[in-house]
Amino acid sequence: MVSSDRLAPGEQGRIRVTVRTDRKKGVIARTVQVRTNDPLNPLVILNLRANVTDPFHGKKLDPKEMFRTPCRKCHVDRGRGRFGADLFRADCIMCHMRGKNAAPLGALRKLPRERLQAAVEKGVPGTVMPGFSWKAGGPLTDSQVRSLITYIKGR
Repeated sequence: MVSSDRLAPGEQGRIRVTVRTDRKKGVIARTVQVRTNDPLNPLVILNLRANVTDPFHGKKLDPKEMFRTPCRKCHVDRGRGRFGADLFRADCIMCHMRGKNAAPLGALRKLPRERLQAAVEKGVPGTVMPGFSWKAGGPLTDSQVRSLITYIKGR
């Protein structure tokens, strides 16, 4: 948003910019294009850089917090009613993508089926991985857990 759509030569104005930082962290860069009636500079490009700090993932939280707001909207709600690959992409990939915060998919495939199933159902002690099975207080049904294990092992 600009403070005025007309400025006299030499006059200053303000441009207010909002950048969505949902699911982003670290340094991000954006540009803003400003069109002018200046024949020498008809287009000015403003380069913006920001360091986005993550207010949630930097804290040591109990793994069960993942099932409560605000964590729930990213780690649970998107996978509601999904199975297999769709479930993994909706709720799991954000932590398991290239080992970002947890073991990557390639490493998960190498785990014995029983160990993988125990991790998904009951969680992994000493980590932020909670038990996702409804028996452990998580959101997944037995059939969703089985579909997830089948997807991970079947790739």
